[in-house]
Amino acid sequence: MDAVSKESNELSIKRIALQNSFKEYNEKNGFSYEEWVNPPAGHFYEGYKKDLDEINNQMAPPLQYQS
Repeated sequence: MDAVSKESNELSIKRIALQNSFKEYNEKNGFSYEEWVNPPAGHFYEGYKKDLDEINNQMAPPLQYQS
């Protein structure tokens, strides 16, 4: 397995674990749309969104256009 595939697999594993933690949190605490849209500082949703964005940006970096 090459380095790119290994990194991609590791990121996929992290993403799945993060999604599982989201599911478990919501099963235990219920889902609050208000907190999802505007999470209080230090809230689970704030950390979840940050971590998910980091993983997604590594898996599919934003396109950079040339002018």
